[in-house]
Amino acid sequence: MVKSLAATPGTNFPQLPMTVLHAACEPATSLLSRLAARNGAISMQRFCGDIAFPIDPLFRGEKVALEQLTQLAGCDVSALERVSIRHLGKGHFRLRDEFASPQSFQRTRIRVCPECIRSEVRSAEEVWRVPRRLQWKFSSIRSCPQHGCMLVSLPPERFSKNARDFTARLQKHYGWILDEPVIHADHSLFEQYLTGRVLKGRGARWIDRLELNVVSRASEVLGLRIAKGPDALLVGNSEADWMSFGVLGYDVLKDGPTALSDCLAAMAHEGGVDGRFFGRVFGAWTTWLNSRSLGDEFEPLRDVVRRHVFDHFSVRSGVLVLGVPSEGMASRNAQKTLSLTGFAKRNAEDLVRRGLAKRQGDNGIVPMGFVTQRMLEAYEREKKFFFAHRGSGANGAVQAHRADALVEAGETQISITAVAQELRVTTKTAVYLVENGLLHGVNASELYRRGTTVVTAASLARLRGAFISLGELAEITRRPQGALSMKLRNAGVALLAMPHELSRIYWREDVSAYATAEH
Repeated sequence: MVKSLAATPGTNFPQLPMTVLHAACEPATSLLSRLAARNGAISMQRFCGDIAFPIDPLFRGEKVALEQLTQLAGCDVSALERVSIRHLGKGHFRLRDEFASPQSFQRTRIRVCPECIRSEVRSAEEVWRVPRRLQWKFSSIRSCPQHGCMLVSLPPERFSKNARDFTARLQKHYGWILDEPVIHADHSLFEQYLTGRVLKGRGARWIDRLELNVVSRASEVLGLRIAKGPDALLVGNSEADWMSFGVLGYDVLKDGPTALSDCLAAMAHEGGVDGRFFGRVFGAWTTWLNSRSLGDEFEPLRDVVRRHVFDHFSVRSGVLVLGVPSEGMASRNAQKTLSLTGFAKRNAEDLVRRGLAKRQGDNGIVPMGFVTQRMLEAYEREKKFFFAHRGSGANGAVQAHRADALVEAGETQISITAVAQELRVTTKTAVYLVENGLLHGVNASELYRRGTTVVTAASLARLRGAFISLGELAEITRRPQGALSMKLRNAGVALLAMPHELSRIYWREDVSAYATAEH
């Protein structure tokens, strides 16, 4: 038992026989736990009882308790306050000027880096040498930047008060920690950002103005929707999954509200998504934002989503969108009309045939609502590319030839279904490519049933030489199509100009340039 060193709380404590140095990233409870172990106490609670130290106020992060601890440890109170979480009651926590919710950090589970323990401790009796890193407490930080491995959670304790005694738990599970396999995991940009916020504080960007618990969880849930689509669920995902989701979501949120709105627009244009209803399009993202458990600190995110919904979806008057009723002004949902100029204007009739433009009542031609200036530039690039190769068979229109003449010429024929499978696109997309001359289609009614069209192998090879579909790219990189689509969009990789309900196809040289730059 440690000899009592103070008669009453609040007085100046004499120096302990053995002290420990306060680490820059170490919260108050870890420092007290190490002090207890260094002085031979079996637990932090027993140590505090022996020296009449008020432990509960320290758990709450009260300033007086922190000052008393600094007297025991001989460290700077401002440095200790900077890395200690304060409990304000009713599930409200503060880290300096940051808001922290019970879900954003671990209160009853201890996570450690097994490699840090191996390198800093020679035996179970010296576990007091290892300070608990503040960043290990936060749920969205799952790896150690120093050793490039996953953090491991110690086995749960029966009583929550025991879970706060960091050093005693290390000593108890020291052998278990050494036996744990090391799982490699890179410390992502998302985790680097969170670690910087935890240890250093906020920056000046839009994402920095969001509360810490908003950024951490919003990045993960948005990444979940990007990676797994509108049917994704918030449950059933592994720690490794949430790590990858956080990276995807942070990649969008770090660029501000405009990037988030662009990401939501891209979700509505994904293949197979019913773009009429925002709830079906955004799935788990809006379900999570609509949860009653989320406080007012999430309002800046909700506001961006509401504005996007009101501007791009027809919502009946009075329908609640994340808590705010719609005014039902569907006319506001229409995007600003883009005028046709230059090359696009000269090819306006072809744009109508391609489904990229429409005729108005005065017989004028305007682009469809989803068409952007970049899409018109991509259309011009595509037309010039095929014009340069028209001598090789790509003439911009479906040419009908007699099937027997084709066979005599020895031209290999491929069915539309096989073409779609090879390109990793929908059959509807393959038909569109044929109808608009991007693939050389041939009427094969004399060999197959009436109206059957086949594609020449030469034109398919030519198309694949210049373009690559999102499906092919996802198969090569072994990444989800949704996540890959967002990264290519953020990098400005140009799409082949087609209606938004068709599969996405990119210029192969642009994808190669992006991959080289990313590497």
